[in-house]
Amino acid sequence: MRTLEDEIGTAIEVVLAVMPPHQRRAYAGLDQYRRPVKVRGVQELGKGIAESFGAFAIFDVETVSRSPAIAPFVTQTLYAIPLELRRAACDRDRLKAEGAEMARIISAALLARYHFEPLKHVGAACHPNWEEAFEQQFRAGRGGGSSG
Repeated sequence: MRTLEDEIGTAIEVVLAVMPPHQRRAYAGLDQYRRPVKVRGVQELGKGIAESFGAFAIFDVETVSRSPAIAPFVTQTLYAIPLELRRAACDRDRLKAEGAEMARIISAALLARYHFEPLKHVGAACHPNWEEAFEQQFRAGRGGGSSG
C-alpha cells in the first residue's frame, strides 16, 4: 500500500524525470557541451514541483495553504542540493538513480516542514471545483473543530 510519503516522492520524481535535457543541464550549471556555466531555472523548477501538489492541502503548523505557497521553500531546497548530484543526474546512465536521490532529499525537506492532506473528492489539481473543495474541507483550518 502506498503511503502519503511515497506519493510525495513519486510526484517529485516524475517532475524531475520529465524535465527537458536543456532544463536539467541549466539546473546543473552545465552547457550543451557539459562545461560549467551559471545555474539557471531553479525558480521555475521549484514552481513546477510545487504545482505537482495541487491536489493537496498543505499545512504549515495550523495554517492551511495551496501548493504555490510552498514554491519558495522548494526553490530553497533545490539550491541546497549539491551541484555534483545535479550534474550526475545529467548523465543518461545515472539519470534515474540520481533523480530518485534528489526526489528523496526534496520530499524529506517538504515532509519535515509541511503536512500534506489530499483534498477529498478532488482527483487532480485541474478539477473545476478545486477552490470549492478546498474551502469546504479546510475553510476553518484545523482549529475549526473538525479533526481534518
